[in-house]
Amino acid sequence: MTKNEAMIAAPPSTMIDNSYLIEIMDKLSSELHYKTYPAGQRFIFSANRQENCYLVKSGVVSVYRYPENVLIEIFDAPTLRGAIPVLPGSDAMYTLKVIQASEIAVVKKEDFYNLLTKFNLWEAFSRHLQLVVAIGAEVIMKLSSPSAYNIVRLQLYELIAKPDSILSSITAENYIRSKTRLSRSSLMRILSELKNDGYIVIDRGVLKRIIRLPVQD
Repeated sequence: MTKNEAMIAAPPSTMIDNSYLIEIMDKLSSELHYKTYPAGQRFIFSANRQENCYLVKSGVVSVYRYPENVLIEIFDAPTLRGAIPVLPGSDAMYTLKVIQASEIAVVKKEDFYNLLTKFNLWEAFSRHLQLVVAIGAEVIMKLSSPSAYNIVRLQLYELIAKPDSILSSITAENYIRSKTRLSRSSLMRILSELKNDGYIVIDRGVLKRIIRLPVQD
């Protein structure tokens, strides 16, 4: 069974259709100044520090929320981060971390907004934000099931939908625990049972294939 065949019966991924973002980045290509940042580079934004947004043209980045130390998600390019403001008064701090060398344009938000006006791109931007907001409920649902197994099941489907460059760079246990904060012992038990029962293929902790994942009531 191929990866695509395994995804046929899977719940929909919360990956975003980036067609509007690609349109924006293409039309602003002459105005954006990209720099290649190495793995490990970090950018921080919070309620008191959010003057920039980050347009990622190539590579892979992650976003963590502190002080909870929760992985929001791992994103492959193209992606736009920092455009949605952090609520005033929030004590949350977000760290954008480069996972694989990435071309990133760091742009002042006001400059970015002026470019959207100049190139008549506000409609494309608003449609992109609609897609971002639309997945919010789906993301919350997948993380709030009362069953640890169902949380793991849904996050495995999220992981298998990632590009191979991401799949090969993180273990299933690390990815799911960083997003859900399930205990390591509980998570490893579920993954081990799924592997032993032939539902998934994992090699050295890396998810290779999903055969199928039964739903539990």
